[in-house]
Amino acid sequence: MKTKSNPSLYALLIWNVLLTAYLVYTHVYTDNTTVTERLDIVSKDQIPLLSLSNADLFPDPIIDGKTHKRAVSPSGMVFFNEDGNEVGGMAFSTRDSTSLNAFVLDYSNADAIGMLVHEDKGSGSHRAAIQINDKGETPGAGTHRISLQNENGTAGLFIMDRKGQVVVELSVDSLGKPKLLLPQITQ
Repeated sequence: MKTKSNPSLYALLIWNVLLTAYLVYTHVYTDNTTVTERLDIVSKDQIPLLSLSNADLFPDPIIDGKTHKRAVSPSGMVFFNEDGNEVGGMAFSTRDSTSLNAFVLDYSNADAIGMLVHEDKGSGSHRAAIQINDKGETPGAGTHRISLQNENGTAGLFIMDRKGQVVVELSVDSLGKPKLLLPQITQ
């Protein structure tokens, strides 16, 4: 008995083979990578909330709705509040042989607290620190007040006055020599 060929069955068979091959391929070779130079997350009103960027497209800081010039052009991430003002971020920058990596949370107009790693491969100089600043009156004018750091082998706690001058120091240098600096207390 001779059977009659059915073109629809062949088309269905080919479709099933192609679909199975595609599903096997996507299961075995998963690539969930998205490549871009900058990614901005915005609110439904198009207010920036988060920006991930390379150094070329890193956004300038926005304070009270005004854009200011950034001192460096790092790559990293910037956080914005619901008004679109910068409130912190992570930055990674390199200039010549020097690298600076930082995680910062901001007051409304300046850096408030930050963790940073600074390294100069040319000179061998290095520093890792947690810094706390006073809030300044103008954008970027906060005063450095407290630092817990290790700089070139000297580990210490440094407390500064409102002008940024060290008034209390508890440290140990790279040779193990301790230092305690306290202000003279007068009555």
